[in-house]
Amino acid sequence: MARLPDKIKMYCRKCNTHVEGKVKQEKGGRRSGGLNWSHRRQKHRRRGHGNLGRYSKKPVTQTKMASKTSKKIDLRITCPTCKKVAVMNRPRAKRYEVFRVV
Repeated sequence: MARLPDKIKMYCRKCNTHVEGKVKQEKGGRRSGGLNWSHRRQKHRRRGHGNLGRYSKKPVTQTKMASKTSKKIDLRITCPTCKKVAVMNRPRAKRYEVFRVV
């Protein structure tokens, strides 16, 4: 378990100063439904005949790959003066706890 203080010293680009920002943990976003460029390309290459290079082979199935046990988290740090929000990425951990510094 990783513990984080509820206020972190940060640089605000808008105010151009160092301030003590308020920390809030965000949940991970949902995966978008549309195909990205490489998947669209792969779909196009799959049809027809002949050697398709790296797209000739079937992809490795999900059963052969191990799934991750934890997620990376995003922290939203809010500037107290201008209310601008900065995003900070944190490494993987089973659980993050934001605690109040007294």
